[in-house]
Amino acid sequence: MKRPVAAIAAALALVLGLSGCGAANSTQTQPAAASQTPKKNSRGNIVKHIGDEAGITGEDGNDMADWTVTKIIPDPTCSNPEHQQPEHGHFVEFDINAKTTEKYDPDKYGSLDVGTSYRWQLIQKDGTQWNGMPGSSAAESCMVQTDKLPGSLNQNAKAQGKVIFDVPSLDGTLYYPQMGEGHGWEYPLQ
Repeated sequence: MKRPVAAIAAALALVLGLSGCGAANSTQTQPAAASQTPKKNSRGNIVKHIGDEAGITGEDGNDMADWTVTKIIPDPTCSNPEHQQPEHGHFVEFDINAKTTEKYDPDKYGSLDVGTSYRWQLIQKDGTQWNGMPGSSAAESCMVQTDKLPGSLNQNAKAQGKVIFDVPSLDGTLYYPQMGEGHGWEYPLQ
Protein backbone atom coordinates (compact mmCIF):
# COMPACT_ATOMS: atom_id res chain seq x y z
CA MET A 1 0.00 0.00 0.00
CA LYS A 2 1.37 3.41 -0.98
CA ARG A 3 1.06 6.44 1.24
CA PRO A 4 0.05 9.68 -0.39
CA VAL A 5 2.87 12.17 -0.80
CA ALA A 6 0.78 14.88 0.89
CA ALA A 7 0.42 12.77 4.07
CA ILE A 8 4.15 12.15 4.23
CA ALA A 9 4.90 15.84 3.66
CA ALA A 10 2.43 16.83 6.40
CA ALA A 11 3.98 14.39 8.89
CA LEU A 12 7.47 15.66 8.07
CA ALA A 13 6.35 19.29 8.50
CA LEU A 14 4.79 18.44 11.88
CA VAL A 15 7.98 16.77 13.13
CA LEU A 16 10.16 19.65 11.95
CA GLY A 17 7.77 22.22 13.38
CA LEU A 18 7.66 20.57 16.80
CA SER A 19 11.43 20.27 16.94
CA GLY A 20 11.58 24.06 16.88
CA CYS A 21 9.37 24.40 19.97
CA GLY A 22 11.26 25.52 23.02
CA ALA A 23 13.16 28.62 23.92
CA ALA A 24 16.29 29.49 22.03
CA ASN A 25 19.45 29.01 24.06
CA SER A 26 17.55 26.93 26.61
CA THR A 27 19.66 24.61 28.68
CA GLN A 28 18.36 21.11 28.92
CA THR A 29 19.14 19.09 31.98
CA GLN A 30 20.12 15.54 31.27
CA PRO A 31 18.59 12.99 33.60
CA ALA A 32 21.04 11.65 36.14
CA ALA A 33 22.55 8.36 35.15
CA ALA A 34 20.78 5.59 36.94
CA SER A 35 23.02 3.66 39.25
CA GLN A 36 23.98 0.49 37.50
CA THR A 37 22.63 -2.68 38.97
CA PRO A 38 25.32 -5.34 38.78
CA LYS A 39 24.65 -8.01 36.18
CA LYS A 40 23.75 -11.35 37.75
CA ASN A 41 24.28 -14.80 36.31
CA SER A 42 21.66 -17.54 36.02
CA ARG A 43 22.19 -18.44 39.71
CA GLY A 44 21.46 -14.86 40.80
CA ASN A 45 25.09 -14.19 41.72
CA ILE A 46 27.39 -11.37 40.63
CA VAL A 47 30.43 -12.67 38.74
CA LYS A 48 33.69 -10.97 39.73
CA HIS A 49 37.25 -11.31 38.45
CA ILE A 50 40.71 -10.38 39.69
CA GLY A 51 40.76 -6.66 40.48
CA ASP A 52 36.96 -6.21 40.59
CA GLU A 53 35.62 -4.58 43.74
CA ALA A 54 32.74 -6.34 45.45
CA GLY A 55 30.86 -5.10 48.44
CA ILE A 56 27.82 -4.44 50.53
CA THR A 57 25.90 -1.20 50.08
CA GLY A 58 23.63 0.23 52.75
CA GLU A 59 20.03 1.30 52.30
CA ASP A 60 21.28 4.87 51.80
CA GLY A 61 23.36 3.76 48.80
CA ASN A 62 26.72 4.20 50.54
CA ASP A 63 29.36 1.48 50.68
CA MET A 64 29.53 -0.28 54.03
CA ALA A 65 32.03 -3.02 53.25
CA ASP A 66 34.06 -3.97 50.21
CA TRP A 67 36.77 -6.35 49.14
CA THR A 68 38.90 -6.99 46.09
CA VAL A 69 40.48 -10.28 45.07
CA THR A 70 43.87 -9.15 43.77
CA LYS A 71 45.26 -12.60 42.84
CA ILE A 72 43.95 -16.11 42.29
CA ILE A 73 46.75 -18.68 42.43
CA PRO A 74 46.04 -22.37 41.75
CA ASP A 75 48.28 -24.80 43.64
CA PRO A 76 50.20 -22.03 45.47
CA THR A 77 53.45 -22.48 47.34
CA CYS A 78 52.60 -22.74 51.04
CA SER A 79 54.54 -20.45 53.39
CA ASN A 80 54.19 -22.80 56.37
CA PRO A 81 57.00 -25.40 56.17
CA GLU A 82 54.86 -27.83 58.21
CA HIS A 83 51.75 -27.60 56.00
CA GLN A 84 49.58 -30.60 55.16
CA GLN A 85 48.76 -31.79 51.65
CA PRO A 86 45.34 -30.84 50.23
CA GLU A 87 42.55 -33.12 51.45
CA HIS A 88 40.45 -32.64 48.31
CA GLY A 89 43.08 -32.36 45.57
CA HIS A 90 44.17 -28.73 45.10
CA PHE A 91 44.82 -25.60 47.09
CA VAL A 92 43.70 -22.29 45.59
CA GLU A 93 44.94 -19.00 47.01
CA PHE A 94 42.93 -15.77 46.91
CA ASP A 95 44.81 -12.60 47.87
CA ILE A 96 42.18 -10.18 49.20
CA ASN A 97 42.05 -6.57 50.37
CA ALA A 98 38.98 -5.97 52.54
CA LYS A 99 37.54 -3.11 54.58
CA THR A 100 34.41 -2.07 56.43
CA THR A 101 33.22 1.44 57.22
CA GLU A 102 31.90 2.98 60.42
CA LYS A 103 28.39 2.46 58.96
CA TYR A 104 28.87 -1.32 58.76
CA ASP A 105 26.65 -2.87 61.43
CA PRO A 106 27.89 -6.32 62.50
CA ASP A 107 24.68 -6.80 64.52
CA LYS A 108 22.67 -6.49 61.32
CA TYR A 109 25.04 -8.07 58.78
CA GLY A 110 27.33 -10.23 60.89
CA SER A 111 31.07 -9.76 60.66
CA LEU A 112 32.53 -9.57 57.16
CA ASP A 113 34.01 -13.04 56.87
CA VAL A 114 35.48 -13.22 53.36
CA GLY A 115 38.65 -14.50 55.07
CA THR A 116 36.89 -17.66 56.29
CA SER A 117 37.25 -20.38 53.65
CA TYR A 118 34.48 -22.42 55.29
CA ARG A 119 31.93 -19.70 54.34
CA TRP A 120 32.66 -20.12 50.63
CA GLN A 121 31.24 -22.77 48.31
CA LEU A 122 32.53 -24.37 45.11
CA ILE A 123 30.31 -24.44 42.05
CA GLN A 124 31.77 -26.92 39.60
CA LYS A 125 32.20 -26.24 35.89
CA ASP A 126 28.92 -28.03 35.03
CA GLY A 127 27.00 -25.82 37.51
CA THR A 128 26.74 -28.45 40.24
CA GLN A 129 27.40 -27.16 43.73
CA TRP A 130 30.07 -29.33 45.33
CA ASN A 131 28.85 -31.11 48.48
CA GLY A 132 32.19 -30.66 50.24
CA MET A 133 33.68 -27.69 52.06
CA PRO A 134 36.45 -25.60 50.46
CA GLY A 135 37.76 -24.98 53.95
CA SER A 136 39.85 -27.71 55.58
CA SER A 137 42.49 -28.12 58.24
CA ALA A 138 44.96 -28.74 55.40
CA ALA A 139 44.04 -25.39 53.82
CA GLU A 140 44.38 -23.69 57.20
CA SER A 141 47.88 -25.17 57.57
CA CYS A 142 49.17 -23.87 54.21
CA MET A 143 50.07 -20.32 55.22
CA VAL A 144 51.72 -18.93 58.31
CA GLN A 145 49.29 -16.88 60.39
CA THR A 146 50.78 -13.52 59.40
CA ASP A 147 50.04 -14.22 55.70
CA LYS A 148 46.35 -14.97 56.27
CA LEU A 149 43.44 -12.57 55.86
CA PRO A 150 41.68 -12.39 59.24
CA GLY A 151 38.67 -14.68 59.31
CA SER A 152 36.31 -11.78 59.95
CA LEU A 153 36.25 -8.00 60.05
CA ASN A 154 33.99 -5.94 62.27
CA GLN A 155 33.01 -2.29 61.98
CA ASN A 156 35.50 0.27 60.58
CA ALA A 157 38.34 -2.20 59.94
CA LYS A 158 40.62 -3.06 57.03
CA ALA A 159 42.98 -5.93 56.28
CA GLN A 160 44.77 -7.73 53.51
CA GLY A 161 45.97 -11.28 53.26
CA LYS A 162 45.55 -14.72 51.75
CA VAL A 163 42.66 -17.17 51.92
CA ILE A 164 43.44 -20.78 51.02
CA PHE A 165 40.76 -23.11 49.68
CA ASP A 166 40.95 -26.90 49.34
CA VAL A 167 39.01 -28.03 46.25
CA PRO A 168 38.76 -31.19 44.12
CA SER A 169 39.16 -29.37 40.79
CA LEU A 170 40.50 -26.11 39.43
CA ASP A 171 37.50 -25.83 37.08
CA GLY A 172 34.51 -23.92 38.36
CA THR A 173 33.96 -20.91 40.59
CA LEU A 174 34.23 -20.12 44.26
CA TYR A 175 31.09 -18.48 45.60
CA TYR A 176 30.80 -16.16 48.61
CA PRO A 177 27.17 -15.87 49.80
CA GLN A 178 25.82 -12.61 51.20
CA MET A 179 24.47 -13.37 54.64
CA GLY A 180 20.70 -13.76 54.60
CA GLU A 181 20.27 -12.60 51.00
CA GLY A 182 20.29 -15.90 49.07
CA HIS A 183 22.82 -14.63 46.54
CA GLY A 184 26.42 -13.52 46.46
CA TRP A 185 29.58 -13.24 44.40
CA GLU A 186 31.30 -15.81 42.18
CA TYR A 187 34.97 -15.87 41.23
CA PRO A 188 35.96 -18.13 38.29
CA LEU A 189 39.06 -20.18 39.07
CA GLN A 190 40.20 -20.30 35.43
